[in-house]
Amino acid sequence: MANLNLKNLKKKYEEDGFVLIKNFIKKEDCKNALKWLEKKNKNKLIKSWTEKEPGVEAAVYFVVHKKQNQVSNLVHNKKIMEFASYLAKDEVYIYSSKVNFKAAWCGAVEYYHQDLAYWKHRGYPRNDMFSVMIFLESHNDQNAPLNIIPKTHKLGFINHEQFININGLSKSMIPPKKLSKLEKKYGIYRVNANPGDVLFFHMGCVHGSGHNISPKSRTVVLSQINTLSNKPRNVEKNSRNFNLLRAKREVLEARRKLRWFEKKYKKQLNSKKLTFHAPISSQEKSN
Repeated sequence: MANLNLKNLKKKYEEDGFVLIKNFIKKEDCKNALKWLEKKNKNKLIKSWTEKEPGVEAAVYFVVHKKQNQVSNLVHNKKIMEFASYLAKDEVYIYSSKVNFKAAWCGAVEYYHQDLAYWKHRGYPRNDMFSVMIFLESHNDQNAPLNIIPKTHKLGFINHEQFININGLSKSMIPPKKLSKLEKKYGIYRVNANPGDVLFFHMGCVHGSGHNISPKSRTVVLSQINTLSNKPRNVEKNSRNFNLLRAKREVLEARRKLRWFEKKYKKQLNSKKLTFHAPISSQEKSN
């Protein structure tokens, strides 16, 4: 890191809540990790169908830092961990990690949120954790890049709305009205990056990305960083309660949808007339 102006990079991170460092690690290491992922049977990487998306055999591959392969080598990159420690002013460790596959043509949206929404209730004394995003492929305006609203890490936790995503999982999003106010005040930074670039961003930074309907995929490795002085308290109890709350929302929504579709099906089954709008049968009759 001898050629980097560490003081300026840290200042940008503290002011904006994120810093993108170009050519921070070897491009070859990123290419090797991508090749390793491309060769793997995706069904063996994922744990359940909830980690798939329509048209996508694997949308996410979790807990990569506990493996021994080309991807985990990236996550534990010495240069990355040293800079993470410099940013945090403390010794750091990885508490969570994953690969996000934003597939070509149909990679799903990630609505704007703070990562705090998923970690603040698990017992951490402080909210100063951050994420490291390692780019394995070109990541630009054409293939649904990450968007960040700068300086929002200084606002603390922003209230989120709960919703059920495309796989039936409970997730959190910041309401559109709030996003409009944030965008008007702080603007939006759209990340453009290449293999070898690394993004560090605070857990309180509002961020999201759109559907990728381009012909280019954009795979990233993401690791969550915490300091030794911020280890969670009662983590088993807190995490269990948080996970149960999410699971309860998922069950309730699944039941609601099941009741609605059963009612719709029975209504159509027992009616001799169309019970939904299109097609209009009279227009389909031949002359």
